Amino acid sequence: MSIRKESNRLVALSLGLAVFAFGAERAHAFSVWSESIMGVSQNIPGSNMGFLDFAYHGDNTVSATSTNTSFTGLDGSGNTQTMNFTGSNWAQCDFGRMHCYASGTVTNTYNNPSNPLYYDSATNTFNTNGSPDTLISLGFAGFDDTLHFGGNLQAGYQARYYWHVDGNNSDGHAVGDMAFGIQGYADESFFAFAPGSYNTTWVTQSYAVDGINPQNMHVFFSNQFVVDTFNEADGSTISGTSDFSSTVTLAGIEMLDANGNQVSDWTVTADSGTHYNTVPEPASMAVMVCGLAGCLMRRKRR
Repeated sequence: MSIRKESNRLVALSLGLAVFAFGAERAHAFSVWSESIMGVSQNIPGSNMGFLDFAYHGDNTVSATSTNTSFTGLDGSGNTQTMNFTGSNWAQCDFGRMHCYASGTVTNTYNNPSNPLYYDSATNTFNTNGSPDTLISLGFAGFDDTLHFGGNLQAGYQARYYWHVDGNNSDGHAVGDMAFGIQGYADESFFAFAPGSYNTTWVTQSYAVDGINPQNMHVFFSNQFVVDTFNEADGSTISGTSDFSSTVTLAGIEMLDANGNQVSDWTVTADSGTHYNTVPEPASMAVMVCGLAGCLMRRKRR
């Protein structure tokens, strides 16, 4: 699992895509999985991550890890310092619904290139007298499913997917990202890098369907707390949380005709047996919205 060091955002992206590929390799016609990692790495090109704690489940069981680890080494002025890394994360997944949480705190950061490596990925060994350059808390959740489209499908029909993303990043050290793929097409990504709350719908591009060939769908969401000590002032204390435990959900699948108009005379089934929602036609959506508005007005009058 390779880590790039240009910025926290690229660290998060490279880690996320690496685990996405790992998850896809072990996927069947349908599967769910979750993965949690507390890790460290060095500021060395091509360096891999060493695990302080690791959990993986190939079902909808919660994966959870935590750490409370101290490191001693030299700061930039050559003074001996002790740095502490505490954190926890968890992840869980069902078909169409993912939950991820990652948090961490690093106290009294320090960095000096002369410090021995805490984790040497070339030999896959740990040196408790060494110091890490990067401290990482990660949560991953993903699923794979095979979709079968039917009904009155016609030439040029395309499906697109609506994802509801609900969560929060405390600061720039805590980020989230999502990858979505349909077999035969390049993967798409959604990034939740900015601090703040997210309550949004991400709509994918459109994918051709023909009603004959099934389509394999693979999805993962990850969130991370990442601190690069070489980018921080010695003696810093950094805390962060990326909390998307409220769910990342496949809210619905929409079908469009060759002219981009929404159609309704179609069906979708999944190998997992999951019932995925379809996006209502505009007229139906208007009825739903008006009905909801009326309900709220009646409740307000009461």
